[in-house]
Amino acid sequence: MRVAIFTDTFVPQVNGVARNVGMLAEALGARDIPCMVLSPDTGLKSGQGYDLYFSPGFNFPFYRDCKIALPDYLDMRRRLDRFKPDLVYLVTEFSMGLCGLRYAAKAGIPAVGFYHTNLPQYLSYYGLSFFSDWAWRYLRWFHNRCTINYCPSESTRILLEGKGIRNLRIWGSGVDTALFSPEKRKESLWTRADCGENETILLYVGRLAQEKDLDVLMEAYGALRKKYRDIRLVITGDGPMAAELKREAPPGVIFTGYLHGEELAAAYASGDIFVFPSTTETYGNVIIEAMASGLPVVAPNSGGIMENLVHRHNGLACRPRSVSDMVDAVTLLKEDTGLRLALSEQARRHALTRSWDSVFDRLIEGYYGFVSGNARSMRDEPIF
Repeated sequence: MRVAIFTDTFVPQVNGVARNVGMLAEALGARDIPCMVLSPDTGLKSGQGYDLYFSPGFNFPFYRDCKIALPDYLDMRRRLDRFKPDLVYLVTEFSMGLCGLRYAAKAGIPAVGFYHTNLPQYLSYYGLSFFSDWAWRYLRWFHNRCTINYCPSESTRILLEGKGIRNLRIWGSGVDTALFSPEKRKESLWTRADCGENETILLYVGRLAQEKDLDVLMEAYGALRKKYRDIRLVITGDGPMAAELKREAPPGVIFTGYLHGEELAAAYASGDIFVFPSTTETYGNVIIEAMASGLPVVAPNSGGIMENLVHRHNGLACRPRSVSDMVDAVTLLKEDTGLRLALSEQARRHALTRSWDSVFDRLIEGYYGFVSGNARSMRDEPIF
């Protein structure tokens, strides 16, 4: 089996989709499955066990660390014809995804789609909700021309099914439980940032963007700071809201920017409570990373977060966009050390059941099924 992956975001870009696709490409290479990744030029020099085909592109207006590709389809097709893929994997629905969809239809090979991002829901955060119906029509057109469509959670599957998207299966993310571990805790990490030794550290990891509902987090932290002088909020990440958040943040907020690898693992493990206000997640990779690091999670009972967050088992669930719920949940965990430690232990145990090896094995087994069964559900007529 030979796999071509089409994506509009790829490592070293910093987002959950790029990271997951990078890990998938490495997993295919480790299993001796030839793989080619086709994406905008991210500056990556070489793949670890996979081939790269980069297209020129330009920065996406809302996200400076993401690009829009301007592919040369004829040159791309020549490279693909030499590579001879048995299956194409469409990570995103933009220019690269369209190229992959077209190639699969012309070559008569299965096209496997993946719905990662709640783009229509994001539009309302940028005053563009009037494009939502159009976005759903396009996504329905795109995904209903795929052999199968993976999505990361049951809540996402229900949403897509209600929008008329067919052939849905769930494929969730995994977590590196060796990298993200309570053993990476460094008691001195935040004292270097002028935190007291016994302060309670609230941690947020993610993009600093409107669709992450960070206004809820900042308001909740402001209320908590009035109750407790020994509480700090650490925000790890970057994005279009970074300057605004730094300017308006209450006292006691620490901004680290993006962290990677061991630095990120240490930041997770050195926190006390993971706080995540977003209601737009299709899965929420950071939730399971925090759990693997031994942090109880406080997050809304919404979207893909529900795939991992079990109320009073590995965290506390809040009503979506409820400042008071978030304040109450953090207060309970701060004042009830026994509960916080119990949830921390259960969070780690839950994460240990979500290893990447088992997740990739299930996905690749599905790939073999599509190829061996010669599954082709694309329409006969040209789509371009």
